[in-house]
Amino acid sequence: MKNFLIIDIGTSSLRVAIINEKLEILNIEVVKRSAGVCFDAEEEWDHIYQRMKAVIKSSDVKIDGMAVSSLLGWIGVDQHGNSVTPCYSYMHQCEEECKEFKLKYSDDLIYPISGRCISSELSVFKILNLKKEHREIYDKMSWFISLKDFINMKLTGIAAIDHTSACYTMLYNIKNQDWSREILGYTGVDSTKLARLIRPYEILGTVKGDIAAGLGITGNIPVAAGSVDGSTGILGAGAIESGLAVSVMGTTDVFFMVEDKLVFDQTKALIINPHVFPGLWLVGGPMGMYGGTLEWLLNNIMNKSSDMIEMGKMAEEIPSGSDGVTFLPTLAGERTPFWIPQMRGTMVGLEYRHKAQHLFRAVMESNGYAIRRCAELGRNAGIEFDRVIAIGGGSKSDLWLQLKADIMGVKVQRSSVEEATTIGACLLVMVATGFEMVTLPRIGIKETFYYQPEIKAGYDSLYQGYMKLHDKIAGLY
Repeated sequence: MKNFLIIDIGTSSLRVAIINEKLEILNIEVVKRSAGVCFDAEEEWDHIYQRMKAVIKSSDVKIDGMAVSSLLGWIGVDQHGNSVTPCYSYMHQCEEECKEFKLKYSDDLIYPISGRCISSELSVFKILNLKKEHREIYDKMSWFISLKDFINMKLTGIAAIDHTSACYTMLYNIKNQDWSREILGYTGVDSTKLARLIRPYEILGTVKGDIAAGLGITGNIPVAAGSVDGSTGILGAGAIESGLAVSVMGTTDVFFMVEDKLVFDQTKALIINPHVFPGLWLVGGPMGMYGGTLEWLLNNIMNKSSDMIEMGKMAEEIPSGSDGVTFLPTLAGERTPFWIPQMRGTMVGLEYRHKAQHLFRAVMESNGYAIRRCAELGRNAGIEFDRVIAIGGGSKSDLWLQLKADIMGVKVQRSSVEEATTIGACLLVMVATGFEMVTLPRIGIKETFYYQPEIKAGYDSLYQGYMKLHDKIAGLY
């Protein structure tokens, strides 16, 4: 029986786990913490290293491989893998560089190459900011890599980036599946600052001797390339065929439809990534801070007087439309499918009679409306799916899953796997170390939520109103 050490770095928590080839979690340590807009990369590594040591020490099993998955974060490193910049999370925006680029180049030019519209959160603009404002750091920087790849480099000493993560640079050619010479030329980014590309399910290298000794492990332990958390979670949900979609319900929501051919959205609102497994594509994207807004409500507005379960039960008693309250939970900007990074959280229709549970439900409904818009755009592009698999902390809410089903008009299924991203990373290292894809354990469904036609009819009207209101509010920002 082989066992694998998995590191899962999320926005609101860090998980270090040992999982066997049956996908049984033998040991897991979960540390709650909140990733900032920027944070110290070396401190993050030290924290992860200590958690790895603790889990390995308390497990007493042989480690046969490792894999890392992380939130979208970007770090400049020198040739030895030492950080020369902070870690810039997905919440970090370089608006000035993005605006300057948009004066010369349009989404019509960039989207067919990169599979995403021009956005200030993409890492290319962080590189341009370093080149313009911090030239000494830019010159010292050997590569600009993702947080996951920074941890991989600490483990192996090798700089590389997987194809799926590379998409979020805007420097990746989605058709050729290589770095884009055209966009590199448009931006003026030095191609030597980009690490070599590798598939998520390939072996990057082995754990360095000094790191292995410090962790208390022996042997040439392989490290899989791994990938970004949302796409890895989709694998952990069992989404390895077209005809379905996945909603990753964490601090932010990630929604992707699985497709077996390359499909472009004519509106350019949906991003396109290669799936972490071969022969498939993901169409959709990272969305707003829905789960994070619910936590914000509980912690900062309600002062932790209720928990998620209790508030969810109270929100069940509120009718569709939240009694006239609309809550756009864009606390960190609007992402897929609207792409308005400067937009901020907005409440409309609030009256004296409204309570916290109205706001709670309104956030969930906003999430459902945004996903419905993604689904509409996907279908307009020729993508069909008949179910949505829900994973992540938010998927524990019956109300939230039922709302998604009623708003979208499709069945929503709760995955049997609670730690989907951690499991997805384990599947990647299993393939990297020789397991055939057809022999991998299958992920089951725990519960199915069917949409209610009479309630969907009401939400059809509410959805149209939400979209009109969203357009008006966007104009304020």
